[in-house]
Amino acid sequence: MEPDRTPLISVIVPVHNVENHVAACLASLRGQTFQDFEAIVVDDGSTDDSLARARAAAGDDPRFRFVLQENRGLSGARNAGLDVAQGAFVAFLDSDDRVAPEWLERMHAALEESGAPWVATALRYCFPDGGTQDHSAIHGAPDPMPGAQARLHPLSDWREVVRHFPSAWNKLYRRSLIEGLRFDEGTWFEDHAFYWQAARRAEVLLHLPEPLYLQTRGRPGQITASDSDRVFDQFAVLERLRGIMQGADKTGAAEGFSRIATRLLFERSTAALSPERRQRFAAACKDWLAEQGLSYAPDWDSGVGSGWGLVLQGRTPLSVVIPSDGNVAQLAVTLRAFAPLDLVDAELLVVVDEPAMAERVGPHLGGLPQARVLVQAGQGAGSARNAGLDAAKGEIMAFVDAGDVLLPFVLFDRVEALLRAEADFLHSAFRVGLGEGHLHSGFHDTEGISPTTRAGGIVSFSASEAPLLHGHPTGKLFRRAFLQTHGIRFGSGMLPEWQVTLRAALRAKRAVYMACPGAEQSEAAEARRLWRSPAPAGELAAALGALEASLSADEVDRLPPGWRRRLWARAVWERLNFAAWPSSAARWRFAAMAALHARRAGIAREGGATDPFIGTTVRRLVGGTGGGPGPGAVA
Repeated sequence: MEPDRTPLISVIVPVHNVENHVAACLASLRGQTFQDFEAIVVDDGSTDDSLARARAAAGDDPRFRFVLQENRGLSGARNAGLDVAQGAFVAFLDSDDRVAPEWLERMHAALEESGAPWVATALRYCFPDGGTQDHSAIHGAPDPMPGAQARLHPLSDWREVVRHFPSAWNKLYRRSLIEGLRFDEGTWFEDHAFYWQAARRAEVLLHLPEPLYLQTRGRPGQITASDSDRVFDQFAVLERLRGIMQGADKTGAAEGFSRIATRLLFERSTAALSPERRQRFAAACKDWLAEQGLSYAPDWDSGVGSGWGLVLQGRTPLSVVIPSDGNVAQLAVTLRAFAPLDLVDAELLVVVDEPAMAERVGPHLGGLPQARVLVQAGQGAGSARNAGLDAAKGEIMAFVDAGDVLLPFVLFDRVEALLRAEADFLHSAFRVGLGEGHLHSGFHDTEGISPTTRAGGIVSFSASEAPLLHGHPTGKLFRRAFLQTHGIRFGSGMLPEWQVTLRAALRAKRAVYMACPGAEQSEAAEARRLWRSPAPAGELAAALGALEASLSADEVDRLPPGWRRRLWARAVWERLNFAAWPSSAARWRFAAMAALHARRAGIAREGGATDPFIGTTVRRLVGGTGGGPGPGAVA
């Protein structure tokens, strides 16, 4: 840009205490392929090294100029930039974010070609661990579609206005559209009113599907993630939006306002994490909605949490049950993995066998909302899970083994998936081993699962598919009322989870299968004691007998021929290959007794397939016909 020439685009960059981010931000701006711009860097009273680092990043580039002021907040900084901006086009860039090199070039070219008054781009979330996630910046359409073209979105209806991100920073505006507009000062969530005022003036918004804006997520101090009483500012902002909508020449005002109220109250709920503040905020949301004659209505947008609606009704969305043998180290592994949003509205029930265990476990639950320790009357993981189920208040049940890990936000997201699908049971892929474990689809024989089911989503497991589901409980979800209505409970002794998974698959008219893993199953000996136990074949036979006894006559009739043989072969194979046998003689003694049980129980006379990993040795032990060993089969 020539020194005396008016720049075509003004980019306003508010800066306040972002010393670790501002240099990268300005470097991305200096690296733009579009050269004809001015950067107005407004230091809003920073108390750290932000200003010095910003000046160093700008160097001697004449396109960068600095405005210094006392702290007025983000709105005040942006307004200061608007007061001196010279360009025919205006953009905003937050100083903890970055932009792709072609950000300005693509937006300006799109406006010139289309004649639209403003343009928005998709964005890329950038997380502290280096991970990224792209988002279209349109609610209900989260993933940018490869090869998608720029599209003009009509804004003649307020319900269309609501769909787009109200952020100032992923857009380029013609000055004529925002002439005279300013950000409201003295409040948080200031982008909304500015966006809605611009939308009121505009008939269309041009959207670019490329993720050109790189937004930093998870930075300490970010306003939208701050757990403070400023979340209550949202009510005043909503009243401001109502005023903007009134008298505008757009349809759908009533429903549009209901939708934006639902979305914004939910978004603020994700920041109000302290129990006392969250309780007050929930009460305020409930009262405000009643005063406005509105209801919480998340169905229009998959990004709005249904669980928050249950909280507003005074209900508990989720109960998490963790059986513990008092091994504090294994329990700590599981508790550390939960993200704040996973448990903020959930109750956590840790179930132990003895009071002495409760004394060891209790101190490790400090700070977790609605966490308590139960001492069960019975023994073992199955009865512990049943005790948790009996004591639970949550609409949804999760059973997690101590030592296992649920990936951050998995519980939060999958509770939402189950609620939205109005399903009774959620089954999932998982990883065997923590960290770099191998992927398990959650099915013992994927060839027996329909392609539709394997693809994931809302499913209905067939009776032939039900015996193929892996029984491990971590990562599954159940509606509590569904379990209670059908009397579905965990077994006692060995294999306690098998009958719950089998019966849930048979009984759930609507289920959800998640093909992406959300849980990691620990392989530590301390976490898998029951599974690795070298128990007598008689105990294993009793466990399978209890499973069969738990089934109704209708459920038995629906199961495919040879289902008992398949399950017995699987149980024997697991015990032979993974139990910590004291000697080879003990192992083969178990094998001989397993073969004897197969003959006595009639299993050896059944046909049907076994799981593909079952080797020739086990198939001979259980007898029957069919089900040759698959690739890699052992024992």
